[in-house]
Amino acid sequence: MINYYDKNRFISKRELARLADVSPRTFCRYLASRRHILDAMGISPKAQKLPPQAVKYICEDYCIDLPPDLQDQTALQSSPIRDIILKTWKAEEKRKKIKDFRPKSDSEF
Repeated sequence: MINYYDKNRFISKRELARLADVSPRTFCRYLASRRHILDAMGISPKAQKLPPQAVKYICEDYCIDLPPDLQDQTALQSSPIRDIILKTWKAEEKRKKIKDFRPKSDSEF
């Protein structure tokens, strides 16, 4: 998916880990493997929030799809694939709701 990331927004490592659907510790290990690239961008290993250029690189490298609210709305609305992005995101959200739904057993009635 193409991400039209908002160029003025910093995102925390924890939020990126949540979007990648991995634990924060796993995500930090991934970042440690890319330390040389992040160092070249001037990003400290202890940084809690990552700047836009780092977020863009990480999303492309780790294949993280950003939700529409974290994307640049003007670029997103002028994109020809806008409808595809929104349909995909809504379908994923619906799938998560269905997956999280657990019917009550007879003993819970």
